[in-house]
Amino acid sequence: MRGETANGKLTAASTVLLLAAFAIILTGLGRESLWNDEAWTAWAVRSPYIAETLARVRDDVHPPLYFLLLDGWTLAAGESVYALRLPSAWFALIALAAVYAIGRRCFGGAAGLIALALLATASFFVYYAREARMYSLLLALSTLALWAYVRWRDQPTPRRALAYAALLAALLYTHYAGALVVAAQVIHLVLTPLLSFHWPPGWGNREPVRWRDRFRAALPYVLALAAFVPWLPMALAQFRANPNGPLAVPVPTDAGTVAALVLLVTGGYGWLWLVVLLWGALRFERRRRGIVALLIFGLVLPPAALLALNAWVAPVYQVRYTITLLPAGALLAAYALRRVRLPGIGARHAVPLQVLLLAVLVYLQLAAYPALWPGKPDWEAALRQMIAARQPLEPTITDFAPYSPAAYYARQLPVRQGISLDLSWRLHSMDELRDLAAVFDQTPSVWVALPTNTAKTWHLAALLDVGRGAGYRASLVNMIFYRFDRERAGDLRFQFGDRLRVVSGTGAATQFDTQRGDEVCVTFILETLMPLDGLYSAGLHLVDLSGTQSIAQQDTGLGIHDTGETVRFTPCLTIPTGAAPGYYHLELAVYNWSTGERLPVMEIGGGEGVAWGDVMRLAAVNVSE
Repeated sequence: MRGETANGKLTAASTVLLLAAFAIILTGLGRESLWNDEAWTAWAVRSPYIAETLARVRDDVHPPLYFLLLDGWTLAAGESVYALRLPSAWFALIALAAVYAIGRRCFGGAAGLIALALLATASFFVYYAREARMYSLLLALSTLALWAYVRWRDQPTPRRALAYAALLAALLYTHYAGALVVAAQVIHLVLTPLLSFHWPPGWGNREPVRWRDRFRAALPYVLALAAFVPWLPMALAQFRANPNGPLAVPVPTDAGTVAALVLLVTGGYGWLWLVVLLWGALRFERRRRGIVALLIFGLVLPPAALLALNAWVAPVYQVRYTITLLPAGALLAAYALRRVRLPGIGARHAVPLQVLLLAVLVYLQLAAYPALWPGKPDWEAALRQMIAARQPLEPTITDFAPYSPAAYYARQLPVRQGISLDLSWRLHSMDELRDLAAVFDQTPSVWVALPTNTAKTWHLAALLDVGRGAGYRASLVNMIFYRFDRERAGDLRFQFGDRLRVVSGTGAATQFDTQRGDEVCVTFILETLMPLDGLYSAGLHLVDLSGTQSIAQQDTGLGIHDTGETVRFTPCLTIPTGAAPGYYHLELAVYNWSTGERLPVMEIGGGEGVAWGDVMRLAAVNVSE
């Protein structure tokens, strides 16, 4: 009867904690706009055809399981922000339940509750539980795989082996970082004779290991690999198409990267977690060494392997790929916290101290969230503000990549209501853009919603600014939202950060008609807004129409200047003899040559600076035969 009462209390307590964790996740589920990766997710699953979803995923860098699950869900629930993110909240809840089950099985019910509370309030966990990406599913499956491994090790029945194999296969189909979770458990399995852990006769002692036992030990991994084989050709194709790793900005393997990972995992209070772990280690139980070793492998090996691959193979490391270490960390901390006590104090009287330490850790984790995980760009607010300022008959020219956040919200909001022209379907030459701008010569006002990282944006804005002025200015990340009004004078003006103002120069409305071997020169006059210390250079680049391939380059040092001085430079480029005929354009960037960091380009015609990226797109260059 006493055992049933205790079990009932544990069940009630775990249920309350799970509901509280779910409430924390749901509180911020729809608060922020989708960001780039989430918008790509929405685009990947919006097709009603599974084959098209698979094709889009195949062209990316991730396996398909999450996208297929979300595809089925959105067919029923729609593609609102809340609907897209809700499955991640469910997966997070599954991960929490699995952590509790592992903690209760291996260390007792109280440790299971502590592990649940620590994981549920970890800012790393909460952030990805609210994101429409596969990381919450990766966390859930890695935690379930850990739970299945422990159960299979305790009693290696065929049913448990099949369940474990199915979870491993699902893990591989969710994210390639799941392979590192599998590797950590395989390493633990191989080292079992050195550790204390349940296993059938022949394992963990000096008796010879029979082939039947070896086959039984390898069976889940063989089955998981066999299940993954159909996707293996697609995985290899993804690796060949992305030899430099994912499309995200590369992160170096250095002390700063490791420190940033520790900061995110511990909420900025690594010293306190270390104190708890060392304090608990003073009363370490030798009989627990097998499961503790398993958790240490799960905590350390996946991020260490990712960082090693990042340093020596390809830049594959992103901090979100290490989310699988969270359950192991929470379980180790829970076990250590349950062992914390003062000298001469019994286990029962140590509970208040343990509760106090748990409360402090939970509070610090929740309080650290805003600082460690800043808000996402508010795409919805930016587009709503533009819509509110736009008159129904004012034409709008847009260029939204179909997988971008701007495109997602354009599908949800009346951005293109009325007269609207979409330029996103292909690249455009200067001649085509000049004809397009001429169509609106008699139109009082023209809106543009365009990305700053394409030449056609700069060319079109420069053409519309002739005889017009910007009556509305806004930007967000890599998009600008402008209205060009006929009654205003052209007033687009630019500066590089807070150091250099562009007084005059070759603009984006210019076109050079050249041949291979010709020299193209541009002239710029800049005014220094603060002293230049000789560390800055200007780089002039000739790039193709897409802006992805550089054809020629010329760098010019800007020298040493005091505030208010004029800097005049005229860099020239020679059109390479091997350049194919067609359209190109010039780009100008100002950068610190010692660090390579570019100064941001700001449009200042309206008084306050509006971000236009980190490079000025200049004149078009038409290379003929």
